[in-house]
Amino acid sequence: MFTLVEQWQQSGLGQAAYAQAQNLSLVKFRYWIQKHRQDKDTGSAFIPLTGLSQQGICIRYPNGIELSLPVQTPAGVLKSLINI
Repeated sequence: MFTLVEQWQQSGLGQAAYAQAQNLSLVKFRYWIQKHRQDKDTGSAFIPLTGLSQQGICIRYPNGIELSLPVQTPAGVLKSLINI
């Protein structure tokens, strides 16, 4: 949906006209516009993970618990584990 929001921003059309052209309800489209703005305002809360070894990702919590995850672990899963 963020792609549609970005395409709308480039289109020069109003929200209602663009939503109608994409067969979206205006309410739903405005919801995603708001989500897109929130994402841009907060920036990415993630620090890019570079130079990962093939051994995996290790998360250590302050209470001493340690999780070892495969390199292919989706970012959404990592986010949910970090925000516990």
